[in-house]
Amino acid sequence: MSGRSWRTWVVVTAAVAVLAAVVAVPFLVDRPADGPAADAGTTTATVPAPVPRPPADAPQRRLAPPARGVYLGVSNAALPREPGAIRRWSAAHGVRPRIVNWFQQWLSGERAFRADWAARVARQGAVPMITWEPWYAPAGERRTEVQPDISLARIADGDHDRYVRSFARQVAAYKNPVLIRLMHEMNGFWYPWGVGVNGNQPGDYVRAWRHVHRIFAAEGARNVSWIWSINNLEGPEGEHTDIARNYPGPRYVDWVATSGFNWGSAYEWSGWRAADPLYRGTYRALSRFRKPIMISEIGTTSLGGDPEAWIVDTLARLRIAYPQLRAVVWYDDVDAAGLDFRLRGPTQRALSREAAIGRRWLHAPRVVDLPPD
Repeated sequence: MSGRSWRTWVVVTAAVAVLAAVVAVPFLVDRPADGPAADAGTTTATVPAPVPRPPADAPQRRLAPPARGVYLGVSNAALPREPGAIRRWSAAHGVRPRIVNWFQQWLSGERAFRADWAARVARQGAVPMITWEPWYAPAGERRTEVQPDISLARIADGDHDRYVRSFARQVAAYKNPVLIRLMHEMNGFWYPWGVGVNGNQPGDYVRAWRHVHRIFAAEGARNVSWIWSINNLEGPEGEHTDIARNYPGPRYVDWVATSGFNWGSAYEWSGWRAADPLYRGTYRALSRFRKPIMISEIGTTSLGGDPEAWIVDTLARLRIAYPQLRAVVWYDDVDAAGLDFRLRGPTQRALSREAAIGRRWLHAPRVVDLPPD
């Protein structure tokens, strides 16, 4: 959701038994070796802490979707940056995240691949996911979708190849699984890579995606799983619903995804919405691509309803009625407009209870070694 709240119209203490069960699970050691890191979206970057390079003969590794059920993930800016944060979050929420997402921009803030963050996430039993955004993220996350120097055509034509190639080499050298959620929500009009804004013409999105993908392939970054993520189709009027024209093709996409929030009464256009009215149509549309499906951003406000009940009901419904769903990533943060999607108090306990009930639905990462190229 980085950069979401500037849209003009947009925008789970666990029970003792559950907490004891979670704490009993051995956590991987997180070495507190890093210094402070800048927040996503800032204009300054920190120097990454050294990460031991894997042996030259170590295989690249990739995340495989679970055969059934889902990986539960979380998007929380502190988790990759702060030593032990994932372990503490897991103990507090009664469930361990298996995907940890953060946001990085091409032209501002932390631009280089943070192998130290990725390694920290992996040491604590999760897989890193980077929502990779081609733009200058403005201060305060205000809406600035017009950025001509980062248009889709310029990406496709190679104007940013030097940066993309450098990032790809760093990811390839890391060798362990990385999820990249590239140019998300292209069917909206609030990002410079949105189809129909910033001079972007039909077909430019697919050309740009394939160009970036080919650079990673050329640099040997086979440890990447590519997440093609649209904005929820049950959103406000004005978004593009013809998503197939923006699909890069099965060779270039590993997961298909959507971001979808219960905005409650936060906006004139929004209302309190249960799981099926919010996700059913988008799930059906994504199912046609025959790829594992992810809800890459999910959350609820407390405005206009009971967020605790919403979390319990939504997770239960997703578990029962969405069989192709393979990952759910909770947006655990506050947006720039002050809308609070954090899992705190009642919502924190709701996630903990529902995770215990649906524990057979939640799986640890299935990582596979790739054969030599």
